[in-house]
Amino acid sequence: MRRWLPDQLLALTVTAVAVVLHLAKVESIPANRDPDAWSVLFTIAALAPLVVRRRYPLAAFAACFPGLIALMVGHYAVGMAPLGALIAFYTVAAWGTATDARRAVGVLALGLVATALARPIDLSVEGAAVNGLLLLCGWVLGTGTRKRRALHAAQVADAARRLELERERASRAAAEERLRITRELHDVLGHAMSVMVVQAGVAQTLLASRPEEAAIALGRIAETGRSSLEEMRRLLTVIRDGTEPAGAATQPGLADLPALVADVVAAGLPVTLDPVPTGPRLPPGVELAAYRIVQEALTNTLRHAGPARAVVRLRRTAAAVEVDVRDDGRGPSDAAPGRGLSGMRERVAVYGGELVTGPDGERGFRVRARLPLDGLPAGSLARAVPVGELT
Repeated sequence: MRRWLPDQLLALTVTAVAVVLHLAKVESIPANRDPDAWSVLFTIAALAPLVVRRRYPLAAFAACFPGLIALMVGHYAVGMAPLGALIAFYTVAAWGTATDARRAVGVLALGLVATALARPIDLSVEGAAVNGLLLLCGWVLGTGTRKRRALHAAQVADAARRLELERERASRAAAEERLRITRELHDVLGHAMSVMVVQAGVAQTLLASRPEEAAIALGRIAETGRSSLEEMRRLLTVIRDGTEPAGAATQPGLADLPALVADVVAAGLPVTLDPVPTGPRLPPGVELAAYRIVQEALTNTLRHAGPARAVVRLRRTAAAVEVDVRDDGRGPSDAAPGRGLSGMRERVAVYGGELVTGPDGERGFRVRARLPLDGLPAGSLARAVPVGELT
């Protein structure tokens, strides 16, 4: 409904102004008949089809002619009634298909023939020349608009394909990483158990004679157990879900965001990255999750937002990294959310983080994620919060 609201407002405004001017006889000449109910109805009929000008462009263009010709045949003042055909002709060229545009020329020719047969009494040579020039300008502008939209759609499709290929490469790299991690898991368990067995033996030996040193050994056992359990949890999460590949050399991170933004900008979406990532690297899994969230958000903007601009903001603290992606496009569609947002939630859930997605005011869409660096254990569910709660 929101998409067609501008057309409805345009049709209502133009029709209202045309009727008022018609009743005021602003452009009437003495030879014209006085306005009456029929002339008002004909004026409305010549402009009302603009309500559906982008939904059914060719039909709207053809529907503008009967009312206009009826005004001429009835010797009423035409006034602003031709504006409906002018706007609809531009719309066919801009929003219709190439076939519709060619058919519109035929409809225009028939309309001009009918206009000539109607013998309008208030159409001068100068007025006809102006209307012809306006029709030509509308055709040129509309055709240029349609070609730009087609080019933008092709760029978006190409960018989506490239991003999909990059995602597939990352998926293959993650599978290889999981195979490597299965080998590392044996080393982690073997090392941890060896340390704990040795420290347990020390504690047992010193427990009676030197309890202070035995307590230190027991503390080391506890520390080794906690760190090993945390590392095992991360490794098992990777093996099961593939959410945190640990190989920094094969996985993208925050330092790769400028290249990602450059690819998206080349596809036709202006993107501002603020600030450009600098400083020491974060844990590889966190960097990968942040990168993927930005990538998915920009891909959705390319696919669904139409002509828009996007801003990517990063904030790093000692406790967390925050990612905020906003665009000023047409906003979300009424369709059910796809897998992209679900993938974001799964990535954020690994770190017990928070994810915000939804409309950003009157227009646009917003994705904001907070990934703790030392927070909840892996596997905790991300908490869904309303837009604006994260500060």
